[in-house]
Amino acid sequence: MKILKEIDIQTFTDKFGTKDQCYQYLSDYKWGDGYTCKRCSSEVHIKGKQPFSKRCSKCGYDESTTTGTLFHKLKFDIDKAFKMLYEIVTNKKGANSIWLAEHFALNQKTTWLFRQKVQLAMKSSEKYPLEDEVHVDEFEIGTPQEGEPGRSKTEKKDRVVIALEYRDGKAGRGYAKVINDFSAKSLKPIFDTHIKDDASILVDGWRGYSPIKENYNIKQTLSNKGENFKMLHIQIRNFKNWLRGIHSYCDSEYLQRYIDEYFFRFNRRNHRKSILDKVLNRFMEHKQMSYNELKIIVT
Repeated sequence: MKILKEIDIQTFTDKFGTKDQCYQYLSDYKWGDGYTCKRCSSEVHIKGKQPFSKRCSKCGYDESTTTGTLFHKLKFDIDKAFKMLYEIVTNKKGANSIWLAEHFALNQKTTWLFRQKVQLAMKSSEKYPLEDEVHVDEFEIGTPQEGEPGRSKTEKKDRVVIALEYRDGKAGRGYAKVINDFSAKSLKPIFDTHIKDDASILVDGWRGYSPIKENYNIKQTLSNKGENFKMLHIQIRNFKNWLRGIHSYCDSEYLQRYIDEYFFRFNRRNHRKSILDKVLNRFMEHKQMSYNELKIIVT
């Protein structure tokens, strides 16, 4: 559902400035093509208890506008949720939970959990794999440990593999995944999920890529301290700077969600006018989740 032609704050406020406007949008999204009861499939309804909700005339099931969406059971007003969503999604670098808590007068734990919902909505659909020329490399997040150089095993650093399209000397789309180690078993999923079978793939000389050559068109070359993968290393550095600069820190178990957020925004850097539409639509189409589920499910 296309809702905004622009993403400036005035246009957004005109559309979602009140609770009723937000509930009206949710209602139109859910039942714009007609109402059907989720329990008995009846198409006849009356007004429900909550704003813009609908109650089945046959079985009495009362369905709110937020049921079955990521907006369900918010601990704050719906208009405040829309405003937080706007700040997180449309800002070029996002917004951290501490700033959101101060700006919207909420508990920081509450804003952190809401950000987790936003990150779930930013998770890749895995429908659009990288194509043509793709560069792949791995990196680590964490303080370098004495006596543990390069790809050494340590529990104090997180490992990530990144894939980036190379188009006419410029970066295209990109994806990254948290991995357990640098073995072929850990590296291969990003190829299977995010890279087309016929893509031309360039990687460094790490032996972990050798077994993957059986299934993909992979060329290996020496990294030369990153000189042969300059664009890829720029994106690695940009991601690390974003994570440190905006969020300061994130637990290892949630790192993939921050990666998903970064690349969701990165892949739509030339289509920022539609980015809010995309996240709002995903909020409506994603199954509802409790706060406990958000805390224990690692994507």
